[in-house]
Amino acid sequence: MAQRIFISYRRDDSRGYAGRLQGDLSRRYSEEHVFRDVEIPPGADFGEYITSLVDKCNVVLAIIGPSWLDARDREGERRIDDPDDWVRLEIERALARDGVEVIPVLVDGARLPPREELPESLLALRRRNAFELSDRRWDYDVGQLGQHLDVLLRGTSALHVRPADLSPTPTATPVAAPTPAPAPEPEPADHTTFAVFAAAAVALLTAFPADLLARNLLNRAPLDRNDLVTVRDFILEKAIFFGIAGALAALTVGFLSRRSREPIVSGLLGLGAGIVAGAVYAGAYAGLSLSSAEGTDTASTAVGMIAAGAFLGWAFGAERAGARLEASCAGLAGGLLAGGVVGVLHDSLTTTAGHRLLSGLCVAIIVATAGFVGLRIPRDSTAPAAELLTRARATPPAMHR
Repeated sequence: MAQRIFISYRRDDSRGYAGRLQGDLSRRYSEEHVFRDVEIPPGADFGEYITSLVDKCNVVLAIIGPSWLDARDREGERRIDDPDDWVRLEIERALARDGVEVIPVLVDGARLPPREELPESLLALRRRNAFELSDRRWDYDVGQLGQHLDVLLRGTSALHVRPADLSPTPTATPVAAPTPAPAPEPEPADHTTFAVFAAAAVALLTAFPADLLARNLLNRAPLDRNDLVTVRDFILEKAIFFGIAGALAALTVGFLSRRSREPIVSGLLGLGAGIVAGAVYAGAYAGLSLSSAEGTDTASTAVGMIAAGAFLGWAFGAERAGARLEASCAGLAGGLLAGGVVGVLHDSLTTTAGHRLLSGLCVAIIVATAGFVGLRIPRDSTAPAAELLTRARATPPAMHR
């Protein structure tokens, strides 16, 4: 039986979305009518098999994510510029055919590539009306896409094997047309980049009142290796400071970015991660400064910031499967950068206000680096587990998508 719907995608760009869409469309039209390249038989010639399927299909869905256009090969060149790029070949062949509908499907906030950045053979893609699939209204969007595909596939075998939930009604009984579902309100624009910068600014501005509040609550004595109470109070003070900064930064992201969780949940995640980060920072600082020779204050602060970065980073990746480790590593990198800033500015900012400014600047750097990574990683948690475990498949290097 011929495949009626061909899904074209880049693995590194939209593998999870392509797998999820294939599953939904397969339930609507049956699996044999929806094709994605994970189904190529062993031993088949990749190129011949793909092109033969494109020639037989009625619809090509070109899944376009944020990195679809700028995906690079091992030499650092754009794959789309390579005449042998399989994604390019699939779409070129479909555009050149009469009777096939090519639909750009935008996922993860992507937009159609600019005309001047596309190869000439793909310029016709810009003239096709694109369809957007969003995480927040996925079921509705797929339903709308399915209604459009029903029209395109009318008269083909794909509409003769509809699932059980669309069971036929007796022809003798007139059936009223179903009331169409009301269209949802337009989805708000994605302000993730602005949200991350705003969160970093909030972290910076929070440093002064948060540090003042923490100090006034505890009114601790200076660190003393012979008095563990001073160490305890120091850890509590920094846990309060980092907790407030982390909570407000994460809350800001929750309000401004549609890639984040609900604001309250984001704020609680930031609060928890900030408290742990503050305790880790204070523990590292106290351990180094109390066990080392005099004059290690700069090094103690830097090491503490590096240790705290990973925990603040985790907060920005906690909601996205596969993003926790990346966001934590980004936070660690932000901590390294913050440690460098401490090394440069610590000796010149000797007042209490200067130390607060330095602390806020370090937290802002960590928030910015971790936020960009943690919030920019697509949600692939809906992709089948087997697919997520099969990144590398038995295809020659030249066939990488």
